[in-house]
Amino acid sequence: MANHYVAITRGTEGSAYVDFTTGTSSASTALFEFRVLDGVTPTRVEVIKALEAFERFFSNPQQVSAAAFDVTG
Repeated sequence: MANHYVAITRGTEGSAYVDFTTGTSSASTALFEFRVLDGVTPTRVEVIKALEAFERFFSNPQQVSAAAFDVTG
């Protein structure tokens, strides 16, 4: 099944619509992407909860390291 994505490049704060790239198949070189599986129709609250969960994940150096992400600072 396809995905929809929204992507943002490194150093972009996302304060303007043009800061984002959206689509269904990525050929993007953006540093960050968030994907949603088509056909599942998440609610806005579910999307926000997922983003907050990602924030908690990346705030925990032990989880990030164990998952082999190369994230600093």
